[in-house]
Amino acid sequence: MPVASKVASERRPILFIGVGRQRVGKTTFLNTIIQAMREQGAELVIWNADLLNVTYNLPLFHEDVLEPPSADFDDVKSWLEERIQDQIDGQYNAFLDVGGGDTPLSRIVREIPIVQTLERQGIRVVLAHVIGPEQADVDYLRHFTAQELFAPEATLIVLNAGLIMSGRSASNAFTSIKSHPIVTDALVQGAKLVMMPPLSCMSQVTDRGLTFSDAAEGVVKGDHPRLSFFDQERVAIWWTKAIPAFIASIPPLWLPAPSRSAVVEGVATDPKADVEVEEHARA
Repeated sequence: MPVASKVASERRPILFIGVGRQRVGKTTFLNTIIQAMREQGAELVIWNADLLNVTYNLPLFHEDVLEPPSADFDDVKSWLEERIQDQIDGQYNAFLDVGGGDTPLSRIVREIPIVQTLERQGIRVVLAHVIGPEQADVDYLRHFTAQELFAPEATLIVLNAGLIMSGRSASNAFTSIKSHPIVTDALVQGAKLVMMPPLSCMSQVTDRGLTFSDAAEGVVKGDHPRLSFFDQERVAIWWTKAIPAFIASIPPLWLPAPSRSAVVEGVATDPKADVEVEEHARA
């Protein structure tokens, strides 16, 4: 087996990074993946470098999130380098929310070939481009792929169906995005196209700072009222049906390994579901 193919087929620690324009649902996507992975018993750490997002951020849902000492650009850049070095030394899984715009991570990427550097150190970089149905949402993907600044083999293009205006189907809303030359070129290079299923009451859950499991069970947090029975059921169906299928559409080696007990009980993602869900995303 060629070296590149052998590396791609090996289970390795993951650095999972969500990128995209502001308000495309990066944090919602990362929060969903993190909660799902932890319910499967996966071990991971969470880094939040998006300090400008104070209303809806990962620390709202996870008490163990690590953050830079300040929002200063250079401080965040130094903090990121320290975290990545610690991951190399400790060989563990990490999820990173970097925010939008010109980020400290973008500066690091321009300075060194971070993907190749981490791959040599045994870390698989997974880059998830979260995009909505607007053409401008492809800009981030264009920026990283134009000069191959940050284009790891493990690249996800996540179509966020939660951004679709009511009255439009997912297939119609994302038609121009899926046929965009930047997207089709990325797919040719090995990127995977997946669609995150919508949850109509998502804002009701996130405004309360609830995990999806707690929301489905009607847990009350703070001074917020309990979710309605109907919204509890909507969350339960989404969390137990739609999200497992969504997770299964992501290559298993691009995610942290579930615990052995989850595998035995059948909770772990099923690679065979990849084709079915990806075909839905392409529809």
